[in-house]
Amino acid sequence: METNKIKVKLEAPMVQARYQYAIDVMLTRLRMIDADLTEKNERPLIRNLCSRIKTAESIVKKLERKEREVTFETAVNTLNDIAGVRVVCYFADDIYQIADAVRRQKDFTIVKEKNYIRKPKKSGYQSLHLILEIAIPFQKENQWIKLELQLRTAAMDYWANLDHQLRYKRGQKQAA
Repeated sequence: METNKIKVKLEAPMVQARYQYAIDVMLTRLRMIDADLTEKNERPLIRNLCSRIKTAESIVKKLERKEREVTFETAVNTLNDIAGVRVVCYFADDIYQIADAVRRQKDFTIVKEKNYIRKPKKSGYQSLHLILEIAIPFQKENQWIKLELQLRTAAMDYWANLDHQLRYKRGQKQAA
């Protein structure tokens, strides 16, 4: 029953529009950052970008896994990855150049940083995660939307996808 309530609220046009706006702002900013860094480095740093808004079903599963109340409000207030953007770079130092450029943006607030490159997960997963709040100007006020930005190399991305397939699709706890 609660899944349906979350689904209805999450799929409401204004909710979707806010999260999509945050994603669009982030993608545009990343393209600008890449253009600037491409000029400075005389080569592109970003190989590809992708984004998504987490589905209601995925949100419910995550709330249940974390033993949190399954409500729309709990999801919005406690989950940092309802909106997500992934940046795949060529080299590890590219990741840090892009992250530094994101840190210098005036209209983003970095809420949390998880560096799985310096300290990989047991599975071997590596990535730099920045949890950001992005200002969404609407009518007379700004609303702040949380977005998870993942930065990784192509090799790290390959490993993360393989690890995900093994753990989630085949039901294994950890890749060998």
